[in-house]
Amino acid sequence: MTAPHVSLRLADHEWGLLPTLVSPWRDLLYAPGPGFTSPLDPGAYRTSIVIVPAGGPAIRVSSLVMPAFGGEISRLRLEALPHDPPASLGSFFDPARTGTVYALTPDRDRAAAQAPARAAWRYDGVSLAPRLGRIGGLRVLRERGRGPGCSWETDRGLAFIGADGVSSLVLAAAEPAEAALFLPEPGLYAPLLDPAAPLKPGVTVRDLLGHGDRDDRVETTIELRPL
Repeated sequence: MTAPHVSLRLADHEWGLLPTLVSPWRDLLYAPGPGFTSPLDPGAYRTSIVIVPAGGPAIRVSSLVMPAFGGEISRLRLEALPHDPPASLGSFFDPARTGTVYALTPDRDRAAAQAPARAAWRYDGVSLAPRLGRIGGLRVLRERGRGPGCSWETDRGLAFIGADGVSSLVLAAAEPAEAALFLPEPGLYAPLLDPAAPLKPGVTVRDLLGHGDRDDRVETTIELRPL
């Protein structure tokens, strides 16, 4: 009897959007707010992102999560926006544009849109436009998992090669809802892109993929698929 298998590959129409992401970018946007950054994961940003290519519609990149085999499996989801991105989004290309969040007014009787008051809710690094304004290449990260009586595959992430030759990574995440993990530089997650990169002591590839709590017999691998 064949063991249960789950396949969460990008749909055909999503694959069709990938060539657009290799064209020059006019902007890279994010949704500010709670959970955007974490002291436990420095240099990583949890948010759905919107890529604004020079020659096509804006494309939202978020996460799609499915419960399976006693845990969760996630993949990236790509959507072409039918309209211009909302002004409430912040920009990784222009850090002065921090977007807006809804918060209670001082009298606490209603919510109003305002700039994110906390530094952890917004991007305050250097502009990523010089690195990501022009993309040198794109790879799809396909995760494969196998354990007792189960297996899965999922298109888990995208790795964009920047103008400086360094990859930026967008990785599907289980939480918060719909948010992906965006890493301007791979950092701790470098072993997902280069098997020769050293792992931080006590951290495994399974941990980086969010499967650290699964049965020890579960094995996960990453295949990098150039566009």
